[in-house]
Amino acid sequence: METEIKEIKGAARLAARQVRKTKRTILAIILVVVIVAIGVVLWLGKEAAKYSLGEAIFYYKGEGADSKLFYMLPEQEPGYLITLPSEEIELGKYKVPQRSYISNSGEILIYFEKTEEVPIEDIGDGLTAYRKIYQPKLVDLRNSSVKNIEEKIDSGSLVFSLDDEDIAWVLRVEESTIQELESAEKKREIWLSKPDGNNARRLAALDEKVVLLQKWHDNYIYFWGIQGIGYYNLGKIDVRNGRVTYLQPKYCLDNLANCQNFHFSPSGDLFFYEAGIVKEDDGDEVGLFIESFDGEKSWQILVANYISDRLWMPDEKSIIYTEQLTEKGVGLREKIHLVNLETKEDKEIYSGSYLSQLVPDPSSKYLYFIEKETDEKFNLMRLDIENSETTIIDFGPYNQLKIFAAF
Repeated sequence: METEIKEIKGAARLAARQVRKTKRTILAIILVVVIVAIGVVLWLGKEAAKYSLGEAIFYYKGEGADSKLFYMLPEQEPGYLITLPSEEIELGKYKVPQRSYISNSGEILIYFEKTEEVPIEDIGDGLTAYRKIYQPKLVDLRNSSVKNIEEKIDSGSLVFSLDDEDIAWVLRVEESTIQELESAEKKREIWLSKPDGNNARRLAALDEKVVLLQKWHDNYIYFWGIQGIGYYNLGKIDVRNGRVTYLQPKYCLDNLANCQNFHFSPSGDLFFYEAGIVKEDDGDEVGLFIESFDGEKSWQILVANYISDRLWMPDEKSIIYTEQLTEKGVGLREKIHLVNLETKEDKEIYSGSYLSQLVPDPSSKYLYFIEKETDEKFNLMRLDIENSETTIIDFGPYNQLKIFAAF
């Protein structure tokens, strides 16, 4: 009997040990699963944190009277942000908003919504010229709120300060043409305000009849403008005191009449432009030039054919331009060139059909653009600049796609 009792107690102790061992095994497995889960969450959070909206490229895709705003980040699918009204171009036909400005952080959007068209003159053949009226609106992309900006802001150009605390803009005027502005002897006023229009104050008044603000970097706002018919100016405004400094590019006439398409680099230290120059043997030609604002650097980029687009890469180490040419049996083709400003190497990185809306990402690794596939279908493309690989991100009719960025 005692032997049986001992055997029973031994079996019970063995069973208890087995239960404890099983519990420890289960707890260990649960612990491992929890640790792995936490690791995955942290990894995903880290991957998501690698990018912010300030590093995104944005695009509208129109769907009738609505335009959806998306953002694109490297190696990620486009993300939807908000739906805004499309611009009606004629009864029942629309295009995506054409004038939108994104903050450096990518969190604030200012876009202009067309509210009316005012007839200004009869141009013959039963046609009438209209002046479009736009309402500036502030969109907070963090919470999808939209509100009117109660200031008369010209839709032609607007820039954010580096910290996004202020915006610079041109005061809207009632005159619709350069001739009307000249007759009214009206100056164009540059104003500063908070992004929502509050604390508005005049910074400077310029003689230019059209002012296109290009870049706000440190204490300066860079611009180019039209003084009159065939008379241009290029300069910067000191935001501390409103003082205006003008620039005379090396290959431009005094009134810059032979120059066009000025583009400032992200820092504002360099700019490039096209200039018509006279050659003794070959007549006139248009050249692409780069200069520094202080005038100490200047050089020409040699191109063989007509240039349709040109832009700075964000790292300022290179520029991109597109070259148009006609190929036998193919027709019009466009080639994208990347020019290294240190080595002066000019490299063709892509060839396609009717390329437009070129926008690089902040890393200078990718280039986004629109390419024509058919008359009704245009593709939004992403090009890996290093290996020339392309990806179709989206597609639609041309006037239903619009790419833009904060820089």
